[in-house]
Amino acid sequence: MIERLVHPGPAPARRWAVAPCRAEPVDLVLPVADRLADSVALALADFDGGWLEIEEATLGTLDFVIPGEDPTGAHAAWYAGPYRMGAGRIVHLGLHAGRKEGGPWLHGHGAFAAPGWEGPDFGHILPFESRLAQPIRARGWGLKGARLEVSADTETHFPLFQPVALGAGGNAALVTLRPNQDITLALEAAVAEAGIRDGRVYGLGSVVRPKLEGQPRIDSFATELLLTEAEVRGGRARLGIEVVTLQGARHRGVLERGENGVCITAEVLVVADRGMVG
Repeated sequence: MIERLVHPGPAPARRWAVAPCRAEPVDLVLPVADRLADSVALALADFDGGWLEIEEATLGTLDFVIPGEDPTGAHAAWYAGPYRMGAGRIVHLGLHAGRKEGGPWLHGHGAFAAPGWEGPDFGHILPFESRLAQPIRARGWGLKGARLEVSADTETHFPLFQPVALGAGGNAALVTLRPNQDITLALEAAVAEAGIRDGRVYGLGSVVRPKLEGQPRIDSFATELLLTEAEVRGGRARLGIEVVTLQGARHRGVLERGENGVCITAEVLVVADRGMVG
């Protein structure tokens, strides 16, 4: 059984959104720009959006947050930080690239390090405050025909990425999941709607008090997670994750089926092994 949070707004009846798209594998160099979000947008200029993964890259400025409580009580969960590493290093980072208010935006979770750093080492990177020191390599998927765009969410009262269709479908689907439903089961329903039975899954999000296979439930009502090894096989999803808690503790494992309610959102790219989507 999932753990739940009470959000400030009404819950829409439809609990996921799906936009078919075409995903092309990319191996890119991110140029130095004023903000990390701009560097990512420049590298993906030939695409509508994308999912990128970065490993072992030192930034000129690396700022991030971890989950926290909202001191105003206006949201079910909030952020703690920001944590400012200075010239910190991305150990590994996964990010969705999209748009917000007509400009570039990204949502990325990952692991970070810096000499002498004693604070949290995993979280949600800040796309405007963080900046490259030199060009870095990123690999992943460039997307055409759909992208994630930020809009106001009436249920959580957060500005959140939502998939927007821009053209014909392809070999992939962008999916977002709403709160208080098991992330694995909801993803299975969404990809079934998209017509995907087998594929690779990339993305990030948050769950309430995570339950990992073979491990006790983690006592943290808000988290930030990154999908690590995740797939859909025969319509059934298996989601390996890395996750950080309110206390800054990091855990790894596979999400136990039927036991992990979405906290705020989950944003996922599913790339089909074969066939067309949409």
